[in-house]
Amino acid sequence: MKWNIQKRLLVLVLAAGILSFLAMSGLSFYGLSTVRDEMGEMGYDLGRAGATFTQDLVMYHMKHTLGELAKARAEYIDHETALISSDVHILANTMTKIVSNPNNYKPVKLLNPQFEPVLNTQAYLTYGPDVKRNGLSPEMQREIELASNIRTLLEPLAKSFESYKSSCYVASKDGWFICSSVFPDVEGALPFEESEFFDYDPRERPWYKAAIAARMPVFSDVYSHFNMNNYQLIACSAPYYDAAGNVAGVVGIDVSTHDIYRTIDETIIGENGFSFVLNNRGEVIFSSRDNGILLAKSGGGDLRKNAGASLSHAAEQMVKGDSGILPVTIGGEEYFLAFAPMETVGWSFATLTLRKDIAAVAVSSKDYFFSQVEGFSRRLQDEYIFMAFFAAQLVMGLLYIQFTASKKLSAKLVKPIYELSDGVREISSGNLDKKLDIHTGDEIEHLAACFNAMTDELKTQMANLTKVTAERERLATELDVATEIQRGMLPKDFPTRADFELFATMTPAKEVGGDFYDFYMLDETHLVITVADVSGKGIPAALFMVISKNVLKNFAVSTLNREGLAEVVAKANDKLCANNEAMMFVTAFIGVLDLETGEFTFVNAGHNPPVIYHAEENHCDFLDVKKNFVMGPMDGIPFVEQKIFLKHGDLLFLYTDGVTEALNVAEEEYLPDRLIAFMNSTDCKVDLQTLLKNIRGDLSKHVGEAEQSDDITMFALRFKK
Repeated sequence: MKWNIQKRLLVLVLAAGILSFLAMSGLSFYGLSTVRDEMGEMGYDLGRAGATFTQDLVMYHMKHTLGELAKARAEYIDHETALISSDVHILANTMTKIVSNPNNYKPVKLLNPQFEPVLNTQAYLTYGPDVKRNGLSPEMQREIELASNIRTLLEPLAKSFESYKSSCYVASKDGWFICSSVFPDVEGALPFEESEFFDYDPRERPWYKAAIAARMPVFSDVYSHFNMNNYQLIACSAPYYDAAGNVAGVVGIDVSTHDIYRTIDETIIGENGFSFVLNNRGEVIFSSRDNGILLAKSGGGDLRKNAGASLSHAAEQMVKGDSGILPVTIGGEEYFLAFAPMETVGWSFATLTLRKDIAAVAVSSKDYFFSQVEGFSRRLQDEYIFMAFFAAQLVMGLLYIQFTASKKLSAKLVKPIYELSDGVREISSGNLDKKLDIHTGDEIEHLAACFNAMTDELKTQMANLTKVTAERERLATELDVATEIQRGMLPKDFPTRADFELFATMTPAKEVGGDFYDFYMLDETHLVITVADVSGKGIPAALFMVISKNVLKNFAVSTLNREGLAEVVAKANDKLCANNEAMMFVTAFIGVLDLETGEFTFVNAGHNPPVIYHAEENHCDFLDVKKNFVMGPMDGIPFVEQKIFLKHGDLLFLYTDGVTEALNVAEEEYLPDRLIAFMNSTDCKVDLQTLLKNIRGDLSKHVGEAEQSDDITMFALRFKK
């Protein structure tokens, strides 16, 4: 005889319930008795072992945390000093350009704080004592007015340090001083001491002497501000040079040590911990301690020689640039010393924590763990007594309830299953508006709700799929149109002439790209060529590419004959900087070829150096170019133009970094060395279309199955006269 689900459930529930009660009753009493006996014996051993392990683990993690904290603070301070060093390097290069190219700049007047109020970040001019005594010569006056062009860089640099006391400055070997200062607590005019106008000689300051001696960006030791012994500074300075390569003066940036002291204080762990910074001579230059051997003071001595054995050993490791955690003894107290190097300035950061402070945390963790285990044992004993009594009462009552409830439960469970199957059958026939109205409060109700949600989701997904499909088709169409528009902007008709030959290709990494090339006749005898690469890819790069191409061409056509190619690029750069909130930039190589003489004038704005093929020697080299700054992110930048003379059959090959930085599946770049090696091995006298095809073939061999990672542009020009 076949039983339906209701009968099966009834028998199953009854049998399972009775057997479960009988089995659970016996096992519960036996298990609880066994656990009670074993727990008493195991509790102590487990608590002791676990507490000891917890103590050791806490001790390990505390020491590890000390090491990581020391590294993090060292990296933070090192990062800040690296940024300052980079700014000083830029400042020195800019001053060298100004001093070496006086004809490129107009005279600028600066504020004199002796007679005019100076606000935060405003550049001002003072003179050393000998200049005050001897007066200004016309030559020195002219030199100062030209050097004052550095204001356009000094003032923005000073604003980047406006959260704390700082100065950005230029000090000449002749004694004059240009500075932009920041005093965050001062509103209105900056305060100046009378002695700063008459006694201050920058050439006598420690940062000036350090830069002259090092001939490179260098950090000074901590020193006091002129006339303010309680105002501690650290400076990074570097020399700048005149056109003859001689030192013309020093530039620098100094900042208050207040933030460094604050960073050191934040690192301290425990009431008795402290931190300090050691220079490369083993001297303490910053310390959160106000007494003892680790007090930061002038002439404090080399810790490698003037401390105990453990601290001297640690100081030796710090000076070497190592990192780690070492036990040291200071004043009879045992510490853990965690240290890490600051590579930019060659210092080392360290934090000390008393061993007993860390041990106290570990012991506290051990005691807490042990008390929890003991408490658990007591609670388990209490639960055993309660459960034994409660279980005996429940067994008899539950057996009766089980029998009476099983029959009703089986019938109740089967009814919603029938309703569910009928509703699912209707939904499967295609009626997605059907809703299952089942309220059982269990998994069947949840299953019904899931079916209802599924029908709603199916309807929504079908509608969304239709909408998304239409939107993707529209976007694909628009991208196709954008691709065709961009291709149409690049010249495709390559002229066939007796005096020159050219050919170019551009393959974007996406549907549209940021590379472009251009060529056009300025007049009957002058050919202008351009190859450029816009930062980024896709539609933003393509838009900036269109702007860059048109701006370069417009300025070349309108001003090249009057002002020269360098001025064309400079004006185009200023135009691109305007409203460039996205800070996009473009690298470009633009050149003008005189078709009668072979003179080729060019400007390289941060672009890859072209390859030049010398027909007489049948040899290729990279063209010697001066790599000017890129176009777009900063206006007012001068550009340098260069000239060469091409002979009959000489060839120029221009390209973007999509060629030399093309990656294969192993992420290895194609590299300039492989490019020049291939061009020297191939026949460069073939027609230019074949030559570019051969170069692209070698590039494809390197890339293999890897996806194109950047736009690839190649441009070749051959002079025939």
